[in-house]
Amino acid sequence: MSEPIRHHYLPVFYLNHWAGADGKVIRYYRPHRDVVASSISPKFTGFEQGLYRLDGYDPESENDIEKKFMAPLVDDPASRAMEALIERNQSNLTPEFRQAWTRFVMSLHVRHPGNVAQITRQARSGLRQSLLEDPRDYAAVRKNSDPPTLVEWVELNAPFILDNYGKQMLPEIITHQGTSDAIIHMRWWTIGIPGDIPDLLTCDRPVFMSHGVHDERCFIALPLGPRIVFFATRSQATFDRVMSRDFRVVAKSINETLVSQAINSVYSSSRQHHRFVQNRLRSIG
Repeated sequence: MSEPIRHHYLPVFYLNHWAGADGKVIRYYRPHRDVVASSISPKFTGFEQGLYRLDGYDPESENDIEKKFMAPLVDDPASRAMEALIERNQSNLTPEFRQAWTRFVMSLHVRHPGNVAQITRQARSGLRQSLLEDPRDYAAVRKNSDPPTLVEWVELNAPFILDNYGKQMLPEIITHQGTSDAIIHMRWWTIGIPGDIPDLLTCDRPVFMSHGVHDERCFIALPLGPRIVFFATRSQATFDRVMSRDFRVVAKSINETLVSQAINSVYSSSRQHHRFVQNRLRSIG
């Protein structure tokens, strides 16, 4: 069985909901000056090879974060929870489904390559500081041929420890109990989009979150497809305040926010959003 080297930060099951009859989505991206729209299978986008790979491990273990955590514990359960949400039957949202969906939302918040790189840098820096805290322990066992500090010894003999530390923290971040509990106990809605309103977009960073999850004003939005969106709030008042606006305005605001926070790619079920994306997607460089 081949190793899973294609690590999807935007899972196939999620993007499939924007796919047309040909099984493809429309990807908007800006390779140079202008935005380009192209058809692509969800299998061939929203991934980076070896994104969570652990350096220095044997080939059978280096992809363990993908094959033992992301795929079976995050994405597979979330795909079933997403179907329950789309059916909009609250009785189908068992505690297990709510936990699975919460874990998925939290994963989307951190698993983009840019976020993984940032977590890796911060973790590397923190571990270096930790290794420098008490030099006496290292001095007690240091040989004359060893580098002066423990950090230098690790960098020379086992640099992958520093490089892997942040990636190994990803499961802990995604399952963080305090954050998870806060989202699970929010009020959840799935709202259908009226037929006269343009389709919803999604992107490579598809979760919108205002304020922190412990803030009473917290509002989470995540499109589930071109015609349906997931909302979560800590209070009914926050939801009512958002929904008091014309829903055309709400939908446009969601699309504007997702395009503006996209790093490279915006996805749609059609090419009708080209100008909209052209005017809002960040420029290269």
